[in-house]
Amino acid sequence: MKKLQLKKSQKFEWKDVDLKDVNYIDKWQRSGHSMAVLAYHTTNGSYHDLDILAEAAAALKDEGFIMVGRTALVQEEKIEKIQSIENNGSVITFKDGTQLHVLKQM
Repeated sequence: MKKLQLKKSQKFEWKDVDLKDVNYIDKWQRSGHSMAVLAYHTTNGSYHDLDILAEAAAALKDEGFIMVGRTALVQEEKIEKIQSIENNGSVITFKDGTQLHVLKQM
């Protein structure tokens, strides 16, 4: 379990999120001038954390997450398929139908 932020209208709420429900983790910025934070994406919504992606990769290695390039952590067991896009990275499709475009050619 990890306690993460969820924005509800103008306020933030904290919620315990089971890491088994997370499809992928990537960097998210509120604006071009704000600090990038980690966003944990689940079927039921996205949640924010203040960890650095490389630190999260090390901490979650034993939970089934792998680093894809330098931009996302992916839970391997949630992957349905990976499609390589010539000279433009790859698209990872998760079992729930969500997709993630990564710059790494896979």
